[in-house]
Amino acid sequence: MCCHVRSASASRRQSPRPLAPPLPLALLDLSKPGERQAHDFLGRATSKHDRIWRLISLRRQGDVLLCVVRWVYRDNAAKPYSLAEVSLTKAAVCWQDYASTEAAQAEMERCGAVSAIREGAD
Repeated sequence: MCCHVRSASASRRQSPRPLAPPLPLALLDLSKPGERQAHDFLGRATSKHDRIWRLISLRRQGDVLLCVVRWVYRDNAAKPYSLAEVSLTKAAVCWQDYASTEAAQAEMERCGAVSAIREGAD
């Protein structure tokens, strides 16, 4: 006859704590046409089907979204990262290429610091 003996030490699993909701990286007012356009563009640019970028970091700065991205298909393998500025007032995107994500992120931080200095001077 087979006998099963319970373990002498009981396993005490703690119930997982609920995670805090993630903080938004940027708030958009989707009732504004430019902000809706930027939202839709980023959705397409990072979607599985039409992906052109892998989004690494995002921040709103005034009327632009600053996006650190890695290009999915890139002719210039020496600089696969970019700091892209997506306009929230018109259909426009511009970018500067970088060799590393750290360099692009540092430029994003520098842009944020310059903007804060300008706002403080006004």
